[in-house]
Amino acid sequence: MFQKRFYEWSRESDERIRHAGVLALSAIVLAYPYSVPSFLPEVLMQLCPHTSDKQPMQGTAKKALSEFKRTHQDSWHEHKMQFSEDQLSILTDLLVSPNYYV
Repeated sequence: MFQKRFYEWSRESDERIRHAGVLALSAIVLAYPYSVPSFLPEVLMQLCPHTSDKQPMQGTAKKALSEFKRTHQDSWHEHKMQFSEDQLSILTDLLVSPNYYV
């Protein structure tokens, strides 16, 4: 119920309301530092577009996604089962730095 409202806020044109939505979605992500409840992949997907948004939404979304990666990397082999292939692809694109070879 709240998640839907936060998602709606995160799509508002008013930057204050949009940032409130991004903060709320980030709080949901940060509330589960070592688990992945069934609703969390969708919350992460709702945050992902904001990594290319204006500040402060961009910084808030990037910080939440970075913290998610840090807290879930040790058991990622288990956590990744909660995500679809498309969701995993999007997260990988955002969270894994590209390797450059010469």
